[in-house]
Amino acid sequence: MGRSRVRYSVTFIRRSMQSRWLRITIVLGVCFAWALVLYQQMPMLKPHLNLIQPTFLVAAIVWGTLYFVGLGFCWAVVLQHMLGAANGLSLVLSIHIWLRSMLTRYVPGNVWHIVGRVVLATQHNVPSALVIASATIEQVLMLLAALILCAVTLPFWSAQPTAKGWLLLLVPFGLGCLHPKLLNRVFMTANRLLKRPALVFHHTYRDIFIYLLLYVLAMLCAGFALLTLVGSLTPVSLAAVPFILGAAALAWAVGFLSFLTPSGLGVREAVLVALLVQQYPLPLAVAASLVFRLVLTVGEMLAVLLSYGLSRFRQIWVTLK
Repeated sequence: MGRSRVRYSVTFIRRSMQSRWLRITIVLGVCFAWALVLYQQMPMLKPHLNLIQPTFLVAAIVWGTLYFVGLGFCWAVVLQHMLGAANGLSLVLSIHIWLRSMLTRYVPGNVWHIVGRVVLATQHNVPSALVIASATIEQVLMLLAALILCAVTLPFWSAQPTAKGWLLLLVPFGLGCLHPKLLNRVFMTANRLLKRPALVFHHTYRDIFIYLLLYVLAMLCAGFALLTLVGSLTPVSLAAVPFILGAAALAWAVGFLSFLTPSGLGVREAVLVALLVQQYPLPLAVAASLVFRLVLTVGEMLAVLLSYGLSRFRQIWVTLK
């Protein structure tokens, strides 16, 4: 009975991921929810929103698009390394699978985007175990990248940078925790507790460091999107740049760990407001936080549309050839 239910669930998810109407419904639902939030908060936000210049808003959306494309590229690199050179899954197709599955991220549970990724990748003969393993590595590296940005920028959050300089010592400690032998032990323990087949981690320490660096660069794109928005609302000093970049990373990390909310919705904004209000007025912090979420949502949609457009163009090109 249990197996039949699992089989039925997988079939349902596979058909749902292939449904164009479901994807359209998700996109429209997200857009409607945010339109409603902005409408309710408009009286307080309007004076500050009027300060955002269109060029700054477009630049922030570009950074948001690069952020999601960058995350998709990072996962594609990890998966390609795990599959090896002789695989039929291109880097572009891997990014397309990642972006397409992320549309289900707004469904409560914070696991459906990974389930969707498994369903989409298995359609291209990619073993589900490798997809789950790559997604696990992805989650760990994303969180570590955000925490590294926090650790590196945190000493510069106050007027006395040296007061928290000792926190930089946490960076080498974190890098040491990424050693493949330690990660193998973690994977073996997790697989044993979950009663799953043993999964050996074949990446070298150099591979892990490169992956982490790529994720840090992707996280910085989101930070620059927030920086662009705050810079449009009020002058930003050079000393405040590390604070804003670190605040964006810390808010993302807390939202990531809030498993009960889809995509950290609400939690990330609350944390970001609590951080920004330390240096900026409350209405400005609220406006920047809400528009930041909107910018990232629009950037995600644009990334998905670009991926679909590129995929469609490749299909037409192959047909013409």
